[in-house]
Amino acid sequence: MDHGQEVDHAPKGLTMEIGFRFEVIYKDSDLLEVRVAGWNGAFGGAADVYVGIRKLEEAAAKLKGFPNHPSDTREVILGAFGSKTAGGGVSIRFYCADASGHAFVESRIESDPLSGKPVQCVSFSFPIEAAAVDSFVDELCRLGIEKRGSARLRGLPAVVRT
Repeated sequence: MDHGQEVDHAPKGLTMEIGFRFEVIYKDSDLLEVRVAGWNGAFGGAADVYVGIRKLEEAAAKLKGFPNHPSDTREVILGAFGSKTAGGGVSIRFYCADASGHAFVESRIESDPLSGKPVQCVSFSFPIEAAAVDSFVDELCRLGIEKRGSARLRGLPAVVRT
């Protein structure tokens, strides 16, 4: 199975792999602005979120070793949700769907409410493998330390049942 496969369900002109991409788009001494984009083959979204300088390393540490057991659940929230904050918000929950440890990501992305446009929100999920989480943790930690570049969480295509 090719985990880097592009999805043919994307709108014309848009090709994105299933998963998440975190990219530092701005940095200063106190914070990073990170563009978080996610796609599951049918739904997706992106938001620019503000995070404290150590938040990406903290998120990586929280996700390290997932999944540890069949009932393992972990959640990372970056940015902020609601109309009284600057920047968008991203919530990503990692969980196992069964005793065999089949892992999934469930996410909610909310756009910046102060950009003069209505707030937009999308929720979606996709399956993942433990090895993809391990790679993402390494990339996310590096992203936080170097404060530049990008990190990817590669997802799997959802199984379509007929």
